Amino acid sequence: MRRLTIWLLLALAAFCADRDMAGRYTGEWKSNTSGNAGGLHMTLEAGADGTWKCEAGFTVEGTDIKTATQALKVQDSKIDVSYDFEVQGATLRSHMTGDFADGIFKGRYETIIVGGDAVDAGTWNVTRAK
Repeated sequence: MRRLTIWLLLALAAFCADRDMAGRYTGEWKSNTSGNAGGLHMTLEAGADGTWKCEAGFTVEGTDIKTATQALKVQDSKIDVSYDFEVQGATLRSHMTGDFADGIFKGRYETIIVGGDAVDAGTWNVTRAK
C-alpha cells in the first residue's frame, strides 16, 4: 500500500508540473539554413481531462503567419508539436520539440513541404508572456 501511495503522489506531481506549462508565450525562431528569423507566439491550454491545446503563430519578414495544429504532446516538461501553414501558395508543416524550465521553452524545429522535402530547420525559444 505504501508503494502505491508513493507512485500515486509521483504521478500527481508530474501531472501538476505539466499543467504549470499552460499559458501565453512569446519569443523568436531562427533558421540554421537561411539565416531568417522572426517572432513566435504560442498559447498552451491544459484541459481538465489531461488533453492539451496549442495555438501558435510566427512572423516571416514582418508578415504574420497563422498555423493549424496537427499533433501535440506535452509531458514531463517537454513539448512536441506539429502545425501546418501556408507561405507563397505552398502548404508547409513545422515540427517543434522543446524543453521547459523556469518559464521558458527552448528547442529545435524542422519544416517540410507537406508530402515533400525538408525546407528549413533551426531553433526556437519562447518566454511566458507577462
